[in-house]
Amino acid sequence: FTYLLARSKGVNLLEVGSGNPGATNLSRNLGKKIGFVGLVLDVAKGVIPLLVTRQYLMGAELPVMGAMLVGASAVVGHCFSPFLSWKGGKGVATTVGVILAFEPWLALLLLAIWGVGLSLIRSVGIASVFAAIVGVGLGLTLYLEPSVFQPILINSGEPEQQRILGLILIFICSLIVLRHRSNIREFRESRKGALQ
Repeated sequence: FTYLLARSKGVNLLEVGSGNPGATNLSRNLGKKIGFVGLVLDVAKGVIPLLVTRQYLMGAELPVMGAMLVGASAVVGHCFSPFLSWKGGKGVATTVGVILAFEPWLALLLLAIWGVGLSLIRSVGIASVFAAIVGVGLGLTLYLEPSVFQPILINSGEPEQQRILGLILIFICSLIVLRHRSNIREFRESRKGALQ
């Protein structure tokens, strides 16, 4: 969606700024207002497939594995779009949408962690990496000790469901970290420069 929004303004996001067709690059090149619209649409890209699948295709009792596979597919499709020659965004907003649609409290927890990271580091990309690494940790906890998060989970009450949620959370959060390799490299280089 962000790519199409930029194209509607005569800008190819693959050729400006970071070259990433995501909401951050959209905001930096075309302004915060259109960047916010792009962000909302990228979050919706994670929310809508889950809601539609639950409501119309498989009913309200959609198994956790089915729901999370639909969500993970939305994230992978965002990161590797066939419409952009397998290029894409970094998956953060779409991942937020997936988790928000399925386990809102987990999404809010990760957003709070992202906010703390942003306030400390002043980098959207590194804050996203920070939150994604915590997301991997949450996924491991869900897989190894399902009872820890049981009080706040809405759709994943059973231990087996929580293990599935944990595995898919590990997958999509690891993908986010991998998609931010350039941000990590730039951050490390900037830190080296600051220390010299």
